[in-house]
Amino acid sequence: METEARIKKELMLHEFELSMKLKEGEKQVIKDKERYKEDRKDERTRIQASQQSEMIEQRKKDLPAKKFESAGFDNLDGFGLEQFEPR
Repeated sequence: METEARIKKELMLHEFELSMKLKEGEKQVIKDKERYKEDRKDERTRIQASQQSEMIEQRKKDLPAKKFESAGFDNLDGFGLEQFEPR
């Protein structure tokens, strides 16, 4: 009977430790997700500020409008969708 109680106690302790590790992992995932979102927001803000600076310079020098969209180089180093075409 004492052996059974000791084993149950060890199992409960082990379960508690695993549960705590799982919670820590979940917290880390949430923290990393938030950091990624903030980094992306910072990057968008930086791009927007850069574009606004260029537009101000454009107006000052009376230059033609500039396109800020990509120049068609949005590929993934040779990766295309043609490999997913139905056969």
